Amino acid sequence: MTHAFEDESLGLELKGYSLVANSALETKIAIYTPEIVQSILSENPEIVDRWLQNLHNEYIRKKKSCDFENDPVACFTVSAYEQFEKHFKSWQDGGIIAITLPHDRVIRISKDPLISVIADSKNSSYLVCNKCMTSFTDLDEFEKHCRQETEAKPVEKKKKREKLYEVAPNPIWWLAP
Repeated sequence: MTHAFEDESLGLELKGYSLVANSALETKIAIYTPEIVQSILSENPEIVDRWLQNLHNEYIRKKKSCDFENDPVACFTVSAYEQFEKHFKSWQDGGIIAITLPHDRVIRISKDPLISVIADSKNSSYLVCNKCMTSFTDLDEFEKHCRQETEAKPVEKKKKREKLYEVAPNPIWWLAP
């Protein structure tokens, strides 16, 4: 199924400061569902890497066009591409890229795997959480740790609504004596 995403027409675009799928990729995502596409691209980050490299090359072309030819259109869009370059550098260092989809959905893909399986000299392997670098010998313990990590979100305090009126105001106050 990964060969379905190696089509040259698929790719990413910049929309403001966000990475969005181009129309061909949006169609593929609609066919396969965002969850399946995210898992395919997570297993094959070289596909996303190629798309990001194309955007990087486009940035270089626009930067040269702005600097040497004083192209106003290229100069106008170069700031969005400079922001993209920060995300691209993060991606190259093993960070996560977010691809924004319609209806406020997002696909997040990491160049490096989120977990590592390490084997020591005793032929026993253990799992390492890449977020906190904790190691586990049992997959169940690791899954429990991952669930606890995702559930440990900061508690949001709810604001108390203050009542403006204790008694509802009279809607026809001008008629009251």
